[in-house]
Amino acid sequence: MTRRQTILGVTLFAAVCLGLGIIWTVRTQPPSGHPWWAGKNPKVRMEAWEPGKDMATVGMTLPKKTVDAMVAMGLKAKIEVGDYSVDIRHYWRQVQALPPGERLTLDQDGAKIYVWIETSDVKPPPIVPTAAAAESTET
Repeated sequence: MTRRQTILGVTLFAAVCLGLGIIWTVRTQPPSGHPWWAGKNPKVRMEAWEPGKDMATVGMTLPKKTVDAMVAMGLKAKIEVGDYSVDIRHYWRQVQALPPGERLTLDQDGAKIYVWIETSDVKPPPIVPTAAAAESTET
């Protein structure tokens, strides 16, 4: 292989890598600027609260990198709880834009589904279901 072929091969490889990086960044839909969770090993948390229950029906935690990969590759990112389902890809931009300690609340037929990003130093307060809160205020 000649020197010219080597330089051409390395240049083509670098261009392909740069193109893949740009496509990956566009597909994960990062918020503009420097988000508060950047560089902190964030986790995506999700809880589903059905009406009349005093505990979450489903709670899950995933590394944000995993959810980014699912969204970027177009994989199925649907969470199903009984009759309720949420496709996280439709709400991913809103979840990433949340301020620290805030949750995205989704209503589906009376059930509330909460999605948020948390880090080791930023965690929102615990969720208090509305039925349990109403019972505890009555005397």
